[in-house]
Amino acid sequence: MKALNGLSQPVSVVLVEDDQSLRDSLVEYLELKGLTVEGTGTAAGFYSLLERRSFQVAIIDLGLPDASGEALVDFARSSSDMSLIVITANDGLNSRVSCYRAGADLFMGKPVQGCELAAAILSLAERQVSRVTSESGAPTVSAGWQLNSRSWSLVTPASEEIDCTVKEYRLLYMLAETPSEPVRRPKLLQTLYGRDDESAQRALDTLVRRLRKKIQRYHDDESIPIRTVYSVGYLFADQIVVNAVQ
Repeated sequence: MKALNGLSQPVSVVLVEDDQSLRDSLVEYLELKGLTVEGTGTAAGFYSLLERRSFQVAIIDLGLPDASGEALVDFARSSSDMSLIVITANDGLNSRVSCYRAGADLFMGKPVQGCELAAAILSLAERQVSRVTSESGAPTVSAGWQLNSRSWSLVTPASEEIDCTVKEYRLLYMLAETPSEPVRRPKLLQTLYGRDDESAQRALDTLVRRLRKKIQRYHDDESIPIRTVYSVGYLFADQIVVNAVQ
């Protein structure tokens, strides 16, 4: 497999799979493809690995012996910027929907093909890579917040880059189309989830809360630009532009 252009260093991956034979074979295959992989068979092992180092992508099996894989997805989404891939033999609709609500970026049913998994990892990791331009000798003047369409990230006025998931980026893109004007909830729900029901309402609120938490790492509560307009929707209460990097 040919490495993607945006990745100059090996992608770091943590694989949580309790089937040792499958875990060992996937680790071996992914490492042959140039990825750096740590494997574990339990939730406890996953938490222990996260205490020691960070990863770009986590692959999580739902059927773990000591915890629900969904709980790991929820924890990883709320406490890190990792891309999250769920693998499971139970690939029914309810399972997929539940995992996406918890924050998964991708859901793959078993048996997992190593080549497809490696391609998915590289695709997700490429979106996280910070883009450093060759013209860095000239000072950059920022007019405010920016959406980087190549790295799928939100850039702060201080030029700090915040990696976004697919849903987070799409939400920000919609808000950026009408800065300082609210986007109505029904439009957001239909665009992001394709429906307007109770579960979609909760998913949208969770998405906004998670994105605000990411931004809060760089800014005080008062300056987080995503604002709730009660009974209407959400707005981005600051200047923001979309940079379509070629």
